[in-house]
Amino acid sequence: MAEGPGRNVKARARLNREILTTGWGGRRRMVEYKAYWVIPVDPRYTSRTCAACGHVDARSRRARAFECVACGHADHANPNVARIIRRQGPALLHGGERSGLPTPASRETDRELAA
Repeated sequence: MAEGPGRNVKARARLNREILTTGWGGRRRMVEYKAYWVIPVDPRYTSRTCAACGHVDARSRRARAFECVACGHADHANPNVARIIRRQGPALLHGGERSGLPTPASRETDRELAA
């Protein structure tokens, strides 16, 4: 016996339709065309990774909040992920080594994320 379709089926169908019509591939091509340079960063596990200590654990992510189970670092989930991605870009550009650039914690843009 088949179960019911679940909750919010119309809303999810509408969201899926919008995502498909947006054309993510076309959007990426446009950004790469317009931007001076683009470093694609693998987004896997970024929402589970602590920006302070680098520990990866799914239990650290609680809806919109992030609290690291290893070091206790607490932050909103989105700025935490933004810091991780910002660190991964220069690391990828320089072959995984330190880039010589200031760490995001010492940049003014990082302080704006914390606000």
